[in-house]
Amino acid sequence: MRKLLFASAVAAGFALGIPAAMTPAHAEIFSNGNCAIADDRGVNWAGRDMHGQLLENADLRNADLRNANLRGARLDCVDLRGADLQGADLSGAMLEGVRLGGALLNGTLLARIDCVGCDFARADLSGHDLSGSHLIGANFARADLRAADLRNAVLSGVDFADVQLGGAKLANATIVGSDFHNVDLRDVDLSNVRLSGDDFSRSP
Repeated sequence: MRKLLFASAVAAGFALGIPAAMTPAHAEIFSNGNCAIADDRGVNWAGRDMHGQLLENADLRNADLRNANLRGARLDCVDLRGADLQGADLSGAMLEGVRLGGALLNGTLLARIDCVGCDFARADLSGHDLSGSHLIGANFARADLRAADLRNAVLSGVDFADVQLGGAKLANATIVGSDFHNVDLRDVDLSNVRLSGDDFSRSP
């Protein structure tokens, strides 16, 4: 299902004149990664260097990942609910099926992530830089995205229902088939946004 969502988003991207989310560079980085398949709940990986590595089917609930380097890493079906990711660097990472409910994300770097089917429901992402990211089939329902930077992002099939978006920047973003039900967009920068098949019902 996630692959279908991604394929649909890529097709929509080409139709709107944008590049595909995945690149050969990503594939090369991830083919050289290490694989962690274990129950690592509560593990202390604070400050650990895992850039470019592969973590899949890992249970990292309540793990300590403060200031960890996950730049360019691939996280596939990783459970990070309740984890402490404050100060961690996930810039340019690829996330598929990652669960982040209740995670501590203060100061977490998330620019240019490729995210497929991830769960950010109720997450506090206020002021975060998500610019240039590709968010496909992600769930941000009831999350706090006030003053977040989503400029030049590609959002396809994303659930933004009841999200707080005050002061967010979505300039030059491409938004396809996403749900903005009951979202106040009056203080959001939507300049040059490209829209296709989105639901803005009950949005002021």
